[in-house]
Amino acid sequence: MRQKRLIPFEITSMDSLGQGVSKLGDKVTFIAKTTVGDKGVAEILAERKGVTFAKVHELSTPSSRRITPACIHFNTCPSCHYQQVSYEDELEFKKENFQKLFRKLPLPEVQVIGAVRRFEYRNRIQLHYSLKSKLIGMKDQSNRITSIPECLIGLPEVKAEIKRLYHQDQWMKEVPKGQPEGHVEIYWVQNQIKTSWNRPYADGGFTQVFEEMNQKLKTILHEKWILEKSTDLLDLFAGNGNLSNGLNYSKRLGVDLYSQVPGPEFINQNIYDDSALNRIQSELKKRDLKVENLLLDPPRSGLKNLKEWIEILKPKTIAYVSCDPHTLARDVMAIEGYTIGQAFLIDFFPSTFHFESFIILERKS
Repeated sequence: MRQKRLIPFEITSMDSLGQGVSKLGDKVTFIAKTTVGDKGVAEILAERKGVTFAKVHELSTPSSRRITPACIHFNTCPSCHYQQVSYEDELEFKKENFQKLFRKLPLPEVQVIGAVRRFEYRNRIQLHYSLKSKLIGMKDQSNRITSIPECLIGLPEVKAEIKRLYHQDQWMKEVPKGQPEGHVEIYWVQNQIKTSWNRPYADGGFTQVFEEMNQKLKTILHEKWILEKSTDLLDLFAGNGNLSNGLNYSKRLGVDLYSQVPGPEFINQNIYDDSALNRIQSELKKRDLKVENLLLDPPRSGLKNLKEWIEILKPKTIAYVSCDPHTLARDVMAIEGYTIGQAFLIDFFPSTFHFESFIILERKS
């Protein structure tokens, strides 16, 4: 049996992945489920590139900021990161890390929009399963599955369906034949609970996971991104126009990958394709649409070649909405000739390190 490797720790800050950071000794150590002020002994899990990843072995001095997690699964589940602190502290840590990502750029004061509630908000949850291990739940980076029958973050209808699947191992009776490993997505849509086994994410149609916060984002976008009257808009990763519907534009072109194009103002195009920019330029010309305003809401991977798009399209203003501030910062730092006018942190994902970020860029005169 491998002997545990133990090291002392003292958490002095939180990283952008919701891990406590300890700098005792000659290495930086990242420890999940801790908070600033915690002291104790940690067990080393992995070491690479001069840093150590560990888990708490003994918490000798708990932080004064520490609280009892609301969820009984918190200490073992890999999906939530911040239930050991108050929601006010969670938002403070998120804001600090958002600002750190933009430390090389002048960033205005980040306006923080907290969630309307910390639990019972997700309209969809994905669980992984293995018939061999007889487990269903959340999967960590080592592919270990943790059971979460009492998970708190789903809407009440989603929570009820999770409990139903766990009851007397009902999920094992519903796994499709010949698929011993996989996942199931549980989602609440059009006032119905549905399950989707081993299908792509959002198989029943993509929706933001926290609808009330989605509405807050749209309100802020429409109030803070003031478009000049009769200007044109390009909406990249547009979906069904969730964000651009109702904006004060003259003409709009929405672009995304569609199985069914939502209407005449939209086109089906993979924006990550090498020919995407040329194809969209042709479409803009055909529609006599000049990109004075650019709106984009990409997946977590962002848009690495955003600089190229900006240099060719030359929009006056850009509204960039992102579910990953790391890729947002990467993309924006490559852009020249624009300033960040406003920045928002909108908490779509309370109890986790994730959040929605939104910035408005203005072309320098």
